[in-house]
Amino acid sequence: MVAHALQPGYLLHHQAEPASTGSPVRSDVSSPAVLRTGIEEAMNATPVIVVSGATGGMGSAVVEELARSDATVVLLGRDAGRLERTRQEIDARTGGAGRLVTYETDINSAASVDATVAALVAGLGRVDGLVHTAGDGPLAPLAEADDAMWQATFNGKLMGAVRLTRALAGPLAEDGGGSVVLVSGVFRKDPDPLFPVNSAVNAALAAFAKAVSKDLGRAGVRVNVLDPGAVRTPLWDEIAQAIGDRTGATAEQVTAQVAAQTPLGRLADPADVARLAAFLLSPAARHLAGAALTLDGGASAGL
Repeated sequence: MVAHALQPGYLLHHQAEPASTGSPVRSDVSSPAVLRTGIEEAMNATPVIVVSGATGGMGSAVVEELARSDATVVLLGRDAGRLERTRQEIDARTGGAGRLVTYETDINSAASVDATVAALVAGLGRVDGLVHTAGDGPLAPLAEADDAMWQATFNGKLMGAVRLTRALAGPLAEDGGGSVVLVSGVFRKDPDPLFPVNSAVNAALAAFAKAVSKDLGRAGVRVNVLDPGAVRTPLWDEIAQAIGDRTGATAEQVTAQVAAQTPLGRLADPADVARLAAFLLSPAARHLAGAALTLDGGASAGL
């Protein structure tokens, strides 16, 4: 098991933001009416993209990439304070590019997701895309993975994607089509014994994406999967430390070994994930639907 843990396809990172409750928690204006008017004016020429898990390592990178392209980005997450800090940090790094709006939302609750989508559609007038990065699973082999671990990952990562896609499908179709990007991971096709929960849920997420891509595609809504391998984020550092605790290595040694076993010689950066997500959202990918793109530096054993 330890040897497998250090093989090229082994370490998958899903930087995630669990979730919360469905109310807008940010604006640079004080009145919801003013916020709505300002956003509607801003949206006349720019796309509106929803990002779940927006305060996580990959999610925040996606938000920043989209902001730099002057999109309006809706940040979803469970913690209002973290959402606001993330918004401010990205605003500072991008010089205020794009427009960022935050909604405290619990993707574990259909009612919360539906309320958020209704509010953001009413406020923004349109939705053009979704990037679902929320929901990570535990490092726990079969004997250690209890029902609560399975249920939490299933409810957040898979059912969170189901709830968001279902709620946004109508608005996306009404606006002439759009793009849904579901972040899964390489474990869906290269399962790992230390991550059976992620392996199973990722596979289910990809199957869901393929199924609904055939349905929503007829309304011009493209659904695709992005499969990252190891991505250098704070969560990755926690994973590397946990692997090291099991193998007698340091987190730095685990990271170095995984990088050395990757053909491109390094882990992915969050920005690598963000750029590929932005591509899948863009007109350049207008004929990509029901597809899965792997981003692991060549580490996976198969295509």
